[in-house]
Amino acid sequence: MLHVLPHPGGGGETYVGALSRIEGWSAGRCYVSEVYFRRRAQALLHVHGEGAAALCLPLLSGRPSVVTLHGLHLLRRMEGVRRRLAAANLRRILRAATRTICVSQAEMDDVVETAGAEAAKRAVVILNGVAPARQPDAAERAEARKRFSLAQDAIVGAVVGSLDDVKQPQVAAQAARQAGVALVFAGEGPLRGEVQAAGGDIRLAGRLGDVRPVLAAADFFVLPSKREGLSFALLEAMALGLAPVVSDAPGNPEAAGDAGIVVRRGDVAGFAAAFARLRDASLRSALGARARARVQAGFRADEMLRRTREVYEEALAGT
Repeated sequence: MLHVLPHPGGGGETYVGALSRIEGWSAGRCYVSEVYFRRRAQALLHVHGEGAAALCLPLLSGRPSVVTLHGLHLLRRMEGVRRRLAAANLRRILRAATRTICVSQAEMDDVVETAGAEAAKRAVVILNGVAPARQPDAAERAEARKRFSLAQDAIVGAVVGSLDDVKQPQVAAQAARQAGVALVFAGEGPLRGEVQAAGGDIRLAGRLGDVRPVLAAADFFVLPSKREGLSFALLEAMALGLAPVVSDAPGNPEAAGDAGIVVRRGDVAGFAAAFARLRDASLRSALGARARARVQAGFRADEMLRRTREVYEEALAGT
């Protein structure tokens, strides 16, 4: 099997890394610029995202193939004529691919609304999932706070992701200043300066290979993004027992459910109010326990791998 990604990094790499654990399959990966040089090497093609899938349409229709949409970022950011073109592209992808995977129910709902139920009949929802994780103990938490120069009694939020317009880190930073809480950001991007300029108790940890120390230092997790598929970073934080504060971007409320606080996208005052609520240790504890149980019940890595393997087998069988 050959995985084709639009670019290195991000949630797509995390997803492919998780799928590499499916027993009985061996996989390579490449990026869009390389795919036509490697197209004969694998029995099954798995393409990630609408943009990459559009460029691979001739290959998708000519062999067993799977497309994972990962949040419909092309369709969801377009308006007017461009959105109609993105919708037409989605319909072509659904026709060409043997099977299509939606990583959230919200994504499937958008697919059906945009392309119609008939076009979506070979699409399936397979929720992203993460492995069970050990919760940080008091010693790990204290060491993590020391690493980021955080007071041991501070109220701290964690933000994991690129510092770019899609992830909206400046919204979280401005809200943290208003609420008087600390935030640790793991990630890099063009909005680093804007995050710094927000003032307040901000730590910029940069791009980290392992974000566990950031999560271990935190009391809650923040995801203020404009668009998401179903965030692995969010699920990993919830698996550690962190209360989530998320935007209402499709996929986020589905993951957080009754275990988190959902705020309108871009609403600095709304995020600030949510952060202020989480000064209450009992509320943080209750939401964190609920978040951990929610991931264990509905967003498990083993279930994601099992169902994806079924899709691969169906694609090879032409069913």
